[in-house]
Amino acid sequence: MHPPMVELLALYLAGLAFFFSGMSGVSDNLRQMSGQRFRQALGRLTHQPVMAGLVGALMGATTQSASVVAFILSGMVSTGLLPISRALIVLACANIGTALLVFIAASDLHVSILLLIGITGLILAFRLFKRWKPAVASGMSVGLLFLGLEMMKQAFQPLASSAQFAHVAKFFAHWPYAAFLMGVALRAFIHSSSAVAAIVVTINRGGQLGDFPAMMVIAGLGIGSALATWMLSGNLRGVPRQIAMYQAMTNCAAGLIIGALLIAERLLHVPLLLSAMSAVGASISERMAYTYLALNVTVAALAFAGLRWAPTGLAKLWPPTPEQDLSSPIYIQHNSLNSPETALDLVALEQMRTIRVLGRYIDAARRGDPSQLKPLHAAAAQLGRHIAEFLEALLKLPIATDLAARAISFQRKESTLRALEDNFCLFSETLIGLASEDLAGLLIESLDTILFSALPALETPGDLEIEILVNMTDDRSGMMEELRSRHGLQQGGSMNHTSALHYATTLFERNVWLLRQLALWMREDAKFTLV
Repeated sequence: MHPPMVELLALYLAGLAFFFSGMSGVSDNLRQMSGQRFRQALGRLTHQPVMAGLVGALMGATTQSASVVAFILSGMVSTGLLPISRALIVLACANIGTALLVFIAASDLHVSILLLIGITGLILAFRLFKRWKPAVASGMSVGLLFLGLEMMKQAFQPLASSAQFAHVAKFFAHWPYAAFLMGVALRAFIHSSSAVAAIVVTINRGGQLGDFPAMMVIAGLGIGSALATWMLSGNLRGVPRQIAMYQAMTNCAAGLIIGALLIAERLLHVPLLLSAMSAVGASISERMAYTYLALNVTVAALAFAGLRWAPTGLAKLWPPTPEQDLSSPIYIQHNSLNSPETALDLVALEQMRTIRVLGRYIDAARRGDPSQLKPLHAAAAQLGRHIAEFLEALLKLPIATDLAARAISFQRKESTLRALEDNFCLFSETLIGLASEDLAGLLIESLDTILFSALPALETPGDLEIEILVNMTDDRSGMMEELRSRHGLQQGGSMNHTSALHYATTLFERNVWLLRQLALWMREDAKFTLV
């Protein structure tokens, strides 16, 4: 006696919930693991193309989502840890790794799944191995994902012989090419190709759809993946957009190739893909799994074939934004540590890039345009973190005492620069919309004049330039108090125009003081280099 339809539907929905909760958990926990150390280790591991491919396949098998891998790679490319050509290799092979889920869906691993959930769940419940919590939680999420697949299999076992499913199978028997559109639609609305393929494998375990329609569903996943990526990447710019669109293009082309091979075999009666799948797969589930693997191998092959033109072509089509250019180091790279004697000169060049951002903050305040403040600030902060990490790595090397002392001095300079960049951003944010006020305009133009005079001293420091900057940034507290009194800014009150202007004068003073600290540091460093 078959269980009631309501029970089967409940079992299927519960399995579907476990499945997608598991996929989400794997993605979330991997993001927690993808800190700076993880990314640096990944950058070293992917130094050779073959290793990059193996790492990509492992990441795809672990995350079961090329989108998560693309997210990690975008950050690494943006921060200079990985060139985009190598990132595309990793992403291409990550697609192959996602096929693992489909092969598991075609197998019976019920006991192993329960053991995985039980062991990882108990470790989390008793708070063991706290250092490895994200990895253990990822393992439990994988177990939930597979448990969801098992529940869906159980739900569809009786449904496969039902009259309703027979009608669906009959429709695709008459309109087999419509199965391709079904694959496109399913992937466009479900965020993982491997998830769709695994679900379709569980539904069609009895082979009611027939080989050709089942394989056409798999082929349609390539087009559906491209459409989903294109729709979801509409708000991306620069490097993330480049990676997403390359993934979309290769998936689209692979789906068309697999679909064309299937149709050609059906119409021309020549042994092609279906014959090959019948030779390697005994059951319909295995044949679908191998077809999905063939789809992703084709994606990888196309990605490798396009590597020569991809970095240049993608940069022309979707150029990096100014903010992304700023966040990525230009001068300091990992191999820069091989020459510690010149490393600090490279750090100084990177720090000048932060200083040049200050003028863009003033321009934003002058125009009353806040749109670029947050992206610029985030990019400058990212660059600052790279500089700080580079200096820390330099100090861990066996370098001369005088070079170590100068590196520590550069750390102090970097702290001053971070505070200066923060304050310039806050100063501009405070005065946005107040540029029409006389005092606001005066503050903006005065700080711009001081910064304009400071740049020559900071770029090519000489004794005269440094002394001019020191004198220009002398204590101005008395002048500012007089200015506040003249404009009636002494009273307190709510955050209106008056109080905003009062706050801006305080930020102006601090910005001038921080520029003075830079000038004093440069005077000290000039003496240091002469020793």
